[in-house]
Amino acid sequence: MGDAEGRTGRPTWAEVDLGALRRNLALLRDRSPGRRVIAVVKAGAYGHGAAPVARTLVESGSEMLAVATVDEARELRDAGLEVPVLLLQGLHDPADADEALARRFVPAVGRLEQFDALEAASGRAGTPFPVHLKFDTGMHRLGFAPEQTVDALGRASQNSRIAVEGLMSHLACADDAASSEVEAQREQFSGLLVAARDRGLSPEWLHLDNSPGVLNGPSPATTAIRPGLALYGADPTPAGGSGLEPVMTVVTRAIHALDLPAGARVGYGGTWKAPRPTRVLTLPIGYADGLPRSTNGFALGLAGRRVPLVGRVSMDLCAVDVGPGLGADRGADAGAELLVFGRRAGLEIRAEELASASDTLAYEIFVRIGPRVPRSYAS
Repeated sequence: MGDAEGRTGRPTWAEVDLGALRRNLALLRDRSPGRRVIAVVKAGAYGHGAAPVARTLVESGSEMLAVATVDEARELRDAGLEVPVLLLQGLHDPADADEALARRFVPAVGRLEQFDALEAASGRAGTPFPVHLKFDTGMHRLGFAPEQTVDALGRASQNSRIAVEGLMSHLACADDAASSEVEAQREQFSGLLVAARDRGLSPEWLHLDNSPGVLNGPSPATTAIRPGLALYGADPTPAGGSGLEPVMTVVTRAIHALDLPAGARVGYGGTWKAPRPTRVLTLPIGYADGLPRSTNGFALGLAGRRVPLVGRVSMDLCAVDVGPGLGADRGADAGAELLVFGRRAGLEIRAEELASASDTLAYEIFVRIGPRVPRSYAS
């Protein structure tokens, strides 16, 4: 791994395994034969680092990247990445239309009024504006509603200033393989494709499936997949067992060791009381770094075994109970390395486990790893 420890003056860091990222991408491609990949790298590639992750994904065969905002797209272009970048939320500010066209930011269009700024920018540049038309097939967040389909396809198909390169929607219940909603959305999407072709449109990018959609079997009418979380090694399906590898490993190094008598309390409010004489290690990681304040019995890794968090996680610090009679000779002293999640010393702790203990999702665990936790990258 590259040198990350010490960049912030605190011995807490994240290691990003780009080899695991490549293997996860390959697994998802194997699950989706014949389909192109739109790799979702929004929110700093889910906290893993947008530029190095995006570069690796493009080098490994992703033909398009997807982000949420123009600022995220700019970061990728400024890093030298030249593949098309899909703006999943479209353009928030019409003033960004000229830059978006010039730099090949491809907006998702899901409201009729969004065409106005794109058509104007196309007229100024003298070139059609590439777009992906987004339809609401059941998520009910963004996209043309069913009753707007005729107007949306009509305006797009009769306009030389708009180049419809893609047709897209988003699965709402893809993590439930038995959900009837998934099949209903897929049928509706197939119908939209027929309607688009009837109006002379021939979009090459047809995409509906997110990570769980891919893992449970991609939609028949699609030509592309749009994976996010699965690229980073977390399995969004309840069944699990997909073979995805963790990409991020978060490690911290103990900065204090204290032998406590039975009954001693640890942390704010004294919520944990030692049931026996024991040794507690203090770690320089807290909720400002992304470790949730509530972890409900979650245990970190120390020298190949698990040791539980005790007391309240605070902004900058937390503590673990390593048990009685342990000292430096058994790796339980200041300076000891502890695994928060990922892989270390033959031990694997999934981000999904920390998410479950914190009553959240792996998505949130990843994106909350804060900027003062430096990242290093290994190929």
